[in-house]
Amino acid sequence: MKQLKKFGEFNLINYIKNTSAKAKGLLKTGIGDDTAVFAGRPGWVLLATTDMLAEGVHFLTEMPAKKIGEKALLSSVSDIAAMGGKPLYALISVGLRKNLPAGFALDLFAGINKAAGSCGVKIIGGDTVSAKTNIINVVVLGEAKNNKYALRSGAKEKDFILVTGTLGNGAAAFLDKKIYLPNLKISFAARAVEKGLINAMIDISDGLSSEVHHLAKESGLGAFIDLKAVPLGPAVTKTAARAHKQPYELALNGGEDYELLFTVAPAKLGKVLTLAKNSTVKVTVLGVMRNKKHGVKIAGLDGELKALIRKGYDHFA
Repeated sequence: MKQLKKFGEFNLINYIKNTSAKAKGLLKTGIGDDTAVFAGRPGWVLLATTDMLAEGVHFLTEMPAKKIGEKALLSSVSDIAAMGGKPLYALISVGLRKNLPAGFALDLFAGINKAAGSCGVKIIGGDTVSAKTNIINVVVLGEAKNNKYALRSGAKEKDFILVTGTLGNGAAAFLDKKIYLPNLKISFAARAVEKGLINAMIDISDGLSSEVHHLAKESGLGAFIDLKAVPLGPAVTKTAARAHKQPYELALNGGEDYELLFTVAPAKLGKVLTLAKNSTVKVTVLGVMRNKKHGVKIAGLDGELKALIRKGYDHFA
């Protein structure tokens, strides 16, 4: 049997997906999207998601505990935003080292509470255990109107591919041993989905290259993006130079930006751009969804067209 580092995170996820509950009855959407979708109160569906942060992978204990807590909550809420939903409640479970200063734990939860307040989320439960390494797991529950939520599988051929905000910020911050706190676009996403302007959407947690592949695979399509169009964060270029890395590498494969990648029909592009402007949300057109036979491609800085290699973060690599 292969070791996990050879088997790979995405193969493990596919195995779990194939052996887990399928959409049936109250369950509208299971594993494979940003959240699970359940039947809720009349006219609404419930959204459920979970995300885990591990010491050494997502944060270091020398980083400010309050910001670690904020990031933990926001990273899960981002999945609700990617469905066009409204976040409501959260359950927080932590595994903490026994020798950890109590002040770190208190600051951690202060950060979680701060982020929850900013998103309108109420903490309703969780669990605490001792562990050999610090781990934070956040479950967030939300809701959306019936048939008014975005899936990864809804993209159509000729849809434009857009992204909110700027990219590379999460990876650049970690290189500087800092915590990047995303500015979630919850309201913009909810309004755009409710107005029927978005066909498919996903949040960028593992990196742009990985998420473009997710949208293409789930929608049964190919995709094209232009590297020159990728909007870099303000500090990405300088940080990448200090670390002897390419700035676009951080944007494509670094992950943890928690921006929204979505597709829009050509006829609705103008309405989306107007909504974004009125919502003071920066959006950028990156490319277009294409027939599956064309594969997933990227035009480099030199204009050369090549396959977009999926290099999103793999926890077992």
